[in-house]
Amino acid sequence: MAGPPSQAGEPENAADPAAQELLDRAYQNLYAEDYIQTLVLAKQSRGGNEMKRRLQITRRQSTRPGKALLRFLYPQAIRRTSVLILENESASDDLYVYLPAVGLTRHLSNAQRADSFFGTDLSYEDVEPKHAEEFAVRFLRPAEQGERAAEAAEAGCRLVLVTAAQGFESAYDKQVSCIEPERAIILWTDFYVHGSVFKRLAVDPAEVRRIGDRYVPWLITLETPKQRSVTRVITEDYELRAEIPDRLFNSWNLAAGDAKSDRSKTDAAHEKALEARASREASPSREEAAEPVSVQQGE
Repeated sequence: MAGPPSQAGEPENAADPAAQELLDRAYQNLYAEDYIQTLVLAKQSRGGNEMKRRLQITRRQSTRPGKALLRFLYPQAIRRTSVLILENESASDDLYVYLPAVGLTRHLSNAQRADSFFGTDLSYEDVEPKHAEEFAVRFLRPAEQGERAAEAAEAGCRLVLVTAAQGFESAYDKQVSCIEPERAIILWTDFYVHGSVFKRLAVDPAEVRRIGDRYVPWLITLETPKQRSVTRVITEDYELRAEIPDRLFNSWNLAAGDAKSDRSKTDAAHEKALEARASREASPSREEAAEPVSVQQGE
């Protein structure tokens, strides 16, 4: 569906550096550092019982390309099922799924990134880390904002249009996000497929916590209107890590490791990195050590 005419003859999908910078800050909030997170995915379908999945995410994002390892902890039927995400700098990420029941590791195709993530309202694409440069981003013009303009104004957020950049693929035609400028928190996102809203994401502002310089949502809700289902993404635990070993993020550990061993190895690397940091801060640099000490006459 064609949108309103572009201003000053600019292309309809022309990127806006200010909008790109705001989205980049929002993604920095979500993915910028190294951490271990414990999540509960609670899905409620109309007329059905609530389904829960509990998992541990070990994510290394302080260096690019980023990497993530997801381990299911509950229920027993999918315990030790694991997902490895390896970022690509100039193309869509690689995703591998280990299925312990059959002892197989599958490499997902780009088409499978749109599949439901273990029966929830999330897709595999939704759990991948995001970077603003992977998208063309601009602010929505007033004539494009429609019925959600008043809601955005009341929330004090800016509406941005997000589409996949050249070289990257997405299951969504476009995304419209409402981002709070001061803290760069994505308050809600509408995901479009075939011209209509397929999925809606919302963040509870009261459940956003400050961790270091970042703002992390503790409760995210994803709704799929046509399926009449809602999934709550609940953070139980979130721990920053000074170091996460690279050896965790490979196909061998995907199949042979488990959540407990991942945490143990990460804890050890974290403590070692903190000790090294403390040692550096306690010891003067060579330049400082060589600097002459001035002594006043008569002292």
